[in-house]
Amino acid sequence: MKRFSIVTLALILVLASAPVNLRAAELAEVTLDDTLRIGERTLTLTGMGLRTKTFLKIKVYVAGLYMENPTLKASDIIGSDQAKAMVMSFVYKEVEGEKLQEAWREGFHANTPSAGPDLVKRMDQFISLFSTPAIKGDRYVFSYEPGKGTMVMLKDEIKATIPGADFASALMAIWFGDKLGDGGLEALKESILKGME
Repeated sequence: MKRFSIVTLALILVLASAPVNLRAAELAEVTLDDTLRIGERTLTLTGMGLRTKTFLKIKVYVAGLYMENPTLKASDIIGSDQAKAMVMSFVYKEVEGEKLQEAWREGFHANTPSAGPDLVKRMDQFISLFSTPAIKGDRYVFSYEPGKGTMVMLKDEIKATIPGADFASALMAIWFGDKLGDGGLEALKESILKGME
């Protein structure tokens, strides 16, 4: 009996010390990894949300926010000069390139209205990358690394790296700013800022 207890205790200790595999997070049948690597940095999935459009609440994409030093304060997400990323995984059948460009343009204009000529030029460079449609299953990754800029990866292909912490802040403001337009973006923001509950 005593031997059984020792063996049982040993087994419990072994299991308790075993590494735990964290499950990836899932929303609207989209799975996002718990972490994301940017260079030598490891970012943590901080929050997720579903972008819907119109009063019919059509599902457009699932977004995930990754941060090196996670925060759920919108102003810190926008303004902190730390490694961070947004992942967009499309669930709608097709979003035309013109619609994507229009949405980016409106988001920049609404949330960074005082952008100077140099920042506007970089915004235009970013917008120009979205000339083709996004279809269901496509994944866009926008990852910012301090001192290097924002890498734009569309459908697993690196399209550009846009320099400047000011651009990274302007891009994050599209999701976390104060002027988000329709209710779909506001709901997305609220969902992400709840964190990974």
